[in-house]
Amino acid sequence: MGRALLGLVKGFLIGGGIGFALLKLGNPQGILAFLFCALLGAVVGLICGQAPWRAATLWTPILKMVFGAAIGAGLYAVGHRFMPGMSISVDGLASKLSLQSATVLAPIIGALYGLFVEFDDGGADSPSAPAKKSLPDISA
Repeated sequence: MGRALLGLVKGFLIGGGIGFALLKLGNPQGILAFLFCALLGAVVGLICGQAPWRAATLWTPILKMVFGAAIGAGLYAVGHRFMPGMSISVDGLASKLSLQSATVLAPIIGALYGLFVEFDDGGADSPSAPAKKSLPDISA
């Protein structure tokens, strides 16, 4: 339970940072939104779960980043397509933020993928060493 909450918080914070960057860029649409969501997935894949320096091989964090980039772009495409077209008005912005924009979807995508990675790759809450089995003495 603790790992799931940790993954949600890490992913939400990273997604919120990317969403804020998109907001400061003027809420871009199109390929730039897909690229930022792919970057979001890659960073969440690297940060959440087992630390990269504790991985058994170098390929594990690389695969989490590549898979995360695909998941981030894919979840943005699904959210952009199926979220309702409602808008949120924000003080200080001339335009309204749509629920379909990458600015709004980034924290949601980060939290979902962070939860998945932390739950999948995080390991046990309290690590325990496996017990050693003793071999029978066959010397005569």
